[in-house]
Amino acid sequence: MTKKIKLVFFHPYSYLGGADNSLRRLIENLDLKKYSITFLSLNKSYLRKILDKKVEFKQLKANRTLFAVSEVKKILNIFSRNKNYKKIILISNQNFANIIASFCVEKNTQIKTIFIDRNHLDELSFYKGNLDKIKKNIIKILIKFRYQKADRVIGICKKLSKDLQNFTNKKVHTIYSPSYDKKIIKKSKIKINLDKKYKYILNVSRFSKRKDHYTTLKAFEIVLRKIKNLKLVLIGYGPERKNITNLAKNLKIYKNIIIINKAYNPYPYMKRSNLLILTSVYEGFPNVLVESLTIGTPVISTNANAGASEILLNGRGGDLIKIGDYKNLARKILNHFSSPKILIKKARIAKKNLYRFETKRHSKIYTNLFQKI
Repeated sequence: MTKKIKLVFFHPYSYLGGADNSLRRLIENLDLKKYSITFLSLNKSYLRKILDKKVEFKQLKANRTLFAVSEVKKILNIFSRNKNYKKIILISNQNFANIIASFCVEKNTQIKTIFIDRNHLDELSFYKGNLDKIKKNIIKILIKFRYQKADRVIGICKKLSKDLQNFTNKKVHTIYSPSYDKKIIKKSKIKINLDKKYKYILNVSRFSKRKDHYTTLKAFEIVLRKIKNLKLVLIGYGPERKNITNLAKNLKIYKNIIIINKAYNPYPYMKRSNLLILTSVYEGFPNVLVESLTIGTPVISTNANAGASEILLNGRGGDLIKIGDYKNLARKILNHFSSPKILIKKARIAKKNLYRFETKRHSKIYTNLFQKI
């Protein structure tokens, strides 16, 4: 019997979103004749229903990532004693998980480690308060020292990798997030109930402060003064939903907004929309931009450090704005509706270069890495 490589994915908080979709696309394209896969998370993973036949899911008992060390160590030690595995690779996702992973394998030389960073270091410069500031400063210090222990550190776009490498003085390899998947074109053709008398702007992102829906709403309020037959569709979920709703009401634009909670297939809305906008304060690799361009919907995005500018070819494939610049966003939206051919042409240019993010290409790169590490 040919020995398999044991892959252990450590993703503490597994929710509907870009990180989980990236992991899903990778796992779906792995050869189960070569790999045995275990997925560790603190919550019940959203991927369980999708990948149940391919993956062993283990929900850890710890209620915080910090307290999961002993449990993860125990699981890894069990795998280490199993002589049927060719090798064991622990793949952790997000900076805090990477730090914890480094402690989980400290005395286990049989485990190879791959740390994947999905957000730019800028993430650690935004604070919710003093306690959050202290926590993020500690994470920054630990990144500097604990990443040295990884067998491989991966960044999901070039700018992220470059800045992380300069910060840690550890080689960081770039493997783009797998977001170009032609299957979504078929998914986008499902019929949805949107009134044809309106034009639509779409924002697909978690309802959190980092996604900065306030900039989206303030820009939309300006645009509505000149374009009346317009609706803004917000697809997402999260703690900021109530605040987003309240701001929309205060700006007197609520009747022109459609809020959709947790759409597992947002692609029909992308296809129906005239424009997709993303106003994040920080990002790693915003998959939603690639997905929108795959379908053919033009995009405007904040030029948050890392992925957006690489996807949009520094503005040749879509419009970029400064973080929080709602007035410029409003101008660009108005320009698009008065002269749509400009952004549509940019979207076509970007689409020709999406092969960089193709799912199978991404999976081949990781397959080679798993074999060589």
